[in-house]
Amino acid sequence: MRRVNALAMKILLACGVRSAEFYMAKWENVHLDEVRWHVPESKTGPAMDIPLVPTVVGWFEELRVMAGSSAYVMPARKQARVRRQNGDTHVSKDTIREAIDYWINQYEPDVRRFTPHDFRSTMKSHMRALGVQRDISEMCLNHKLTGVEGIYDQYTYYEERREALHIWTDFLVGCERSLSPPAILGSSRSVVRRERSPRTAACPC
Repeated sequence: MRRVNALAMKILLACGVRSAEFYMAKWENVHLDEVRWHVPESKTGPAMDIPLVPTVVGWFEELRVMAGSSAYVMPARKQARVRRQNGDTHVSKDTIREAIDYWINQYEPDVRRFTPHDFRSTMKSHMRALGVQRDISEMCLNHKLTGVEGIYDQYTYYEERREALHIWTDFLVGCERSLSPPAILGSSRSVVRRERSPRTAACPC
């Protein structure tokens, strides 16, 4: 798989954003010096600031070099699309899905067929298995809390989300290195329910 597509998949999986929020993202909203990605409000969700852990910052830095002078994180690669859009634009909505399909068809990995949207459910399930509190995992996915709590609790859980995303990204990196998921639940991090072990979670890679 081309490096740019692999980086796109990694960021989607690590950050839990909707695919459109990523492929339409502009560099003006990716604040690497503040380790923060601002996702503007859209039809699919409210605005949200995503804390970026060091590993994800590194992936964005690679994409920044690849993007050149484009305003977009994932700029269009085909000149025909650029001409149709009258200049600088992002990749099409099907680019990442087609890259996944090509990889599966070409290399026949021992995985079921999946789409970019499946990354969100993967993140949610594994975060819970890693011991991240339910409300924190929901906030990482930019889901509103339900019921009365969702109405009155307007706290963004930014630092708690940062800790949860550290746990999740550390797990992903461990999977990529074909190692056992890191033993990270022994810390005092408040986002973790300590009665669960990350070793009960299957690797999503």
